[in-house]
Amino acid sequence: MDSFKKIRFLAAAGLLAPWSVRADTTQVWYQNNIWWRLNERLSVGNYLDIRRNDGVGRVHTWLISPRIRYDVHPRFRLQLNTSWVEADNAEQTRKIDSFRLELEANPNLSLGKDWTLSARNRLELRWLEHGDRFNERIRIRPNLEWLPRKEGFFRGLYTNNEVFYDFERRRVTENRWVPLGIILRAPGDVELRVYYLLRHTLGRADWFNYHVFGAMASINF
Repeated sequence: MDSFKKIRFLAAAGLLAPWSVRADTTQVWYQNNIWWRLNERLSVGNYLDIRRNDGVGRVHTWLISPRIRYDVHPRFRLQLNTSWVEADNAEQTRKIDSFRLELEANPNLSLGKDWTLSARNRLELRWLEHGDRFNERIRIRPNLEWLPRKEGFFRGLYTNNEVFYDFERRRVTENRWVPLGIILRAPGDVELRVYYLLRHTLGRADWFNYHVFGAMASINF
């Protein structure tokens, strides 16, 4: 098998691998991200996330998150978020309300003309169940993007993987893998990302798998 065929085979295997995993249910995530740039370094924004079972089923998670971002350098950003969340537990047997204070340090690196490697590194301070419990969690998400086109509807592709580590439980409690995401540019300078995600999350004792189809629209003013 020549090198080109090997690359095609590995890419196909990577995209098909998630479908060999049994999913407890399928979810659809609708996300919106808005940023207002106040000056060359400082921006404020808001993130909204609504997640439904089977796309049109009941809402199992909603999240609203005002944010502030400071560009220390074109290759490094700091970010502070406050998030209000209502979400099903991993077993989807009950809802958990929480408030989160989130601190992010996010670098990015150019790998050439069309390739960028970035990372979202987030520490979450979480008040669960109306403030009756406190929990700390860290989330690391490396992201690789290929952006060959600056104009037109299609911009490029991306892939990432996010790992959640819970300090109270002293273990990894969730993994979210996006084997393929598509970056589009809609009219009005709106960036649209559509993706498939495999969510692997820990309940009280057992792991649960969810196939996720998502779309995130981002607007920058």
